[in-house]
Amino acid sequence: MITLTEYATNLSTFYIYGCAVRDRTRFGFIADRWFTDEEVEEEEKNKTGSDYRDKRLVTFFRNGEPGRQWGSTLLSGWGTLYIGAATKPLSQFIALELQDSQTYVIGSGVDYIDTPLNDCKGSPVRKGAIHRVKMIDGYAYVCGGNRSVGKRLDKGVWFSHSESIPKLAEWSDGGFDDIAGFSEDDLYAVGGKGDVWHYNGKIWQQLAFPTNLWTRTVCCGGDGNVYISCYEGLTFMGRGNRRKKIYDGGISLGFKDMVWHEGKVWCTNDNGVWTIEDGKLTWARDLPSEIKVCSGSLSVNDGVMLMAGLGGAAFMENGQWHNLFLRGEMEKAVRESRVP
Repeated sequence: MITLTEYATNLSTFYIYGCAVRDRTRFGFIADRWFTDEEVEEEEKNKTGSDYRDKRLVTFFRNGEPGRQWGSTLLSGWGTLYIGAATKPLSQFIALELQDSQTYVIGSGVDYIDTPLNDCKGSPVRKGAIHRVKMIDGYAYVCGGNRSVGKRLDKGVWFSHSESIPKLAEWSDGGFDDIAGFSEDDLYAVGGKGDVWHYNGKIWQQLAFPTNLWTRTVCCGGDGNVYISCYEGLTFMGRGNRRKKIYDGGISLGFKDMVWHEGKVWCTNDNGVWTIEDGKLTWARDLPSEIKVCSGSLSVNDGVMLMAGLGGAAFMENGQWHNLFLRGEMEKAVRESRVP
């Protein structure tokens, strides 16, 4: 679903580390520059942080004219970025910088650098960084250091939930690494050492959690359960203060993303893909190799699940996987072609 020219223009020498679905026809990605060994040596010699390599916000429009479906924006000098999407108040992709909270927005006929989140009206940011951008009921939500939570209302305008949640005694203990919700009045935020909170539409309350291991991801399932993963993949399911352990963990990397799609939970990290069904977490063994290699990040919306990572990108719709591109194949094709 990508031409050689589109790949060479938008993705060559870059690799994807984040993705987002606006709707079933619009996908977004954050890509980081891939450095050669020589470039890494030069970077280390100049003491230049690898977090500030060039980034690209890449977009794919399924309904676009073939050969003109992919586009990108170069974000030079930006630090680590997270990407999310929103359909309210406008349908847009939102790229948010980890440390300095710079924000780039594209969609609905506009693209611009928004006011840094720290300086926005209603900014939810406490001391620390933003760790996640997530769509809930159409709005972009963020969560991050010292239990920060916020909802984007408009250009440069946010609603802060942070004031309703007690600060950590020591902000260095972390904060929220992920947020999910059944609705705007039924939110869950997780992070830190077993630090799990719930919003019922009026107040935030801390929930009991059976371990003080660092929590990583949260997913509100279509079966009514809340799924929470921790360090090395230790995973629980339940609702409210009730929790049941469904996986003991022990994987080398914890899960990066957990989403609900087509009747089950999907989990991924840079090393693979897992599913949770009927309270059992298992390795997704039946995935074709050209799909499995795309593991890394997940995003779901409008009946589509997008997966993207170091190896490429693919999406699942109506039970069928569709490959967008395989990075290894495309990089080889670029080298062997005359495409600049």
